[in-house]
Amino acid sequence: MNHRHWDRRQFILAAGAAAATAPLDATSRNIHWGLGAVTWTAKASGPIRWSQICPDVAASGFEGVEPFTTRNLPVDDENMNELAELLPKYKLRLAGIYWADRFHEPEQETRILRECHRFLGYLKRMASDRLIIGPPTPNVPDERAAIRQMAKVMDGIGKIALEEYGIKTGIHPHVHSLIENPRQIDSLMKQTNPKYFNLAPDTAQLWMGGGEPEEMFEKYKNRLVYIHYKDIRGYNRSLPGYMDNVVELGQGVIDFPALHRILKNVNYRGWITIDLDNARISPLESARVQMQYIRKVLEPIYM
Repeated sequence: MNHRHWDRRQFILAAGAAAATAPLDATSRNIHWGLGAVTWTAKASGPIRWSQICPDVAASGFEGVEPFTTRNLPVDDENMNELAELLPKYKLRLAGIYWADRFHEPEQETRILRECHRFLGYLKRMASDRLIIGPPTPNVPDERAAIRQMAKVMDGIGKIALEEYGIKTGIHPHVHSLIENPRQIDSLMKQTNPKYFNLAPDTAQLWMGGGEPEEMFEKYKNRLVYIHYKDIRGYNRSLPGYMDNVVELGQGVIDFPALHRILKNVNYRGWITIDLDNARISPLESARVQMQYIRKVLEPIYM
């Protein structure tokens, strides 16, 4: 792959153009709909480019995209520069960035607090204000100590994000991770400052982790800063994998109308990203199916 050097001036100009051509005025609606890159990257046999993703996102009627730290489309200067150039072309926006790292290890704290500026810089330049945190491995010798250290680092990142960049930060609980089940989520939330750190849940991940999405949304309704909508078929929650059970919205066990009513009650304003790991049809066809559900079922409730 030809790695082009990141030209800061070109990046900023392209990002400014992306913000200027955003398809909707932020005041025109409450919910903005995005698509996660995972739908394309999960099945890719090798490296993938944003030029393969953005046309599908635009064609399916979604407004934005969410990069995440994956090996075949890393969040680096080259890829983010390409994305900044493509967003205005397709009239899309950056919904947020999903960042996974070793947040629970004390020896990584200095590096992580330095590294966060790179992710926050991408967000700021591309007119996005949400950083989503992916939790680390659950394989720790002392869970309480690991969550305590993670909470410390999360407050540190959140403080930098809010005070220096105007960006909000939230945890994305994930099955088979340190922050998976309601007990672990509660522990992290109790140990973090709501001013700096909040919740960015994925509906299917909450369910797989043993929680009820409606209860978790209601409990943390005032700390919701970003959301993944993902449906999943009912199955044994102890199974090691879930890829074969995630499905398009409305085809599984998640009660999205109930969740959407909670968002309406708290006047949630921001992004909901569809984060389908395993589309059995093409990513474009899957996105169109999900947008049809959004328009038919969810937007009449709250938009």
